[in-house]
Amino acid sequence: MEFISALGSWCSGPGFGHGAGYGMSGWMPFHFGGIVQLIIVGLIIYFTARMFRKPDTGPGTLSANDILKKRYAAGEIDEETYIRMKDELK
Repeated sequence: MEFISALGSWCSGPGFGHGAGYGMSGWMPFHFGGIVQLIIVGLIIYFTARMFRKPDTGPGTLSANDILKKRYAAGEIDEETYIRMKDELK
């Protein structure tokens, strides 16, 4: 609960802080302080989750073996190189 009471000092008003008698509570609508606090907490959670999310590689990502097979099929590498590289991947 200490976290919630700390949020009350960001925007006073009848939100989490239940009005501290200073700040924006005198001229803002009734629940504006609480809404601002919820938006701030929501943005913190959103950007934290985005920061730790793995990048989307999509369904078209090929494995190393698939790339090797395509290079061999296209004639970019010979059979000896293909076998050697395939063994190195294992």
